[in-house]
Amino acid sequence: MIYILTACLVLVFLLFFTSYLLYRGVFYYPQKKHVDPYQIPDDMLYAPYKNAMLHLLHEMEQTPYEEVSIRSQDGLSLCGRLYLFRPDAPLMLFFHGYHGTFLWDGLGSFRFCRKNHINLLVVDERSHGKSADQIITFGIRECKDVKCWADYAAKRFPEKSLILSGVSMGSASVMMASVLSLPSSVKALICDCGYTAPAEIIKETIRSFHLPVSFCYALLHFGARIFGHFNLSESTALSAVKQTKLPILFIHGDHDSIVPPKMCDELYDACASRKKKLIITGSQHAVNAMADFDSYEREIMNFLKESGIKYAMLCREMTLILMKRVSWLLCRSVRLTGHREMCWWHISL
Repeated sequence: MIYILTACLVLVFLLFFTSYLLYRGVFYYPQKKHVDPYQIPDDMLYAPYKNAMLHLLHEMEQTPYEEVSIRSQDGLSLCGRLYLFRPDAPLMLFFHGYHGTFLWDGLGSFRFCRKNHINLLVVDERSHGKSADQIITFGIRECKDVKCWADYAAKRFPEKSLILSGVSMGSASVMMASVLSLPSSVKALICDCGYTAPAEIIKETIRSFHLPVSFCYALLHFGARIFGHFNLSESTALSAVKQTKLPILFIHGDHDSIVPPKMCDELYDACASRKKKLIITGSQHAVNAMADFDSYEREIMNFLKESGIKYAMLCREMTLILMKRVSWLLCRSVRLTGHREMCWWHISL
């Protein structure tokens, strides 16, 4: 009898210890030493776009910005950067992915916002960059941080329309936050390669390592509850999009090997609000803006205009540029015919 009891205790200890090791490997992310953002990995995700990313990264670092910080609901210091491109333009809040940084994941959003004169707030998610904590919860706690950032932005810029945007885990967090009590100034969501649920993306990752999914996930779920004090089943992006009333643009690469494209289809089909979907052909995970910026920019601009986000100053500026261009062409044509007195409108513009 004592041997059976001893064997049971050893088994329990081994399961408990294995659960802790898995928990540390997946959820624990201690603050690292400073990582040079210019050291972009030469892997299948970034290698095709490395030069373009380095160029954008240099521009992002050279563009003036304000360092901002807030407190999360559980008292953590959360940090970010604020880029103000035009005083009366909308503000986009960007949230990066798991083990990511806005200096890589946010390059597409930076390029889009700078080019189209949209203000941008890029955020260090909890346990990343300059933000506090050491535990990543795949959106369970991060979605509450999204709400805190939205509250901050709405209070500081009460006249601005807010756009919540994210990549991968940041995208899932934005979707989960959409059913929280967000400020009324939040007008739209842009969700790039987001997953349906924390549990599902973890199971997908376990499956990619050819490990027993049910057994490993059970240990991870147990570890999250015991050591991290959070429940992986507390919230899902899939359930959130069924309830949200905010319009959503779903973006995904059809070659995404980390978050399967089928998850984008599931989210889009389940979404009860106004929605659009953009699939980038040949694109991997979290690099859709780098893979096809023209489509990325065009679809986002159309989506934001359809969502009622105003571009008064931008539209006037673009119209003025177009008018000047047309007047120059007309004036050139008139000069060629010898009627120079008819070029007065070119000067007045």
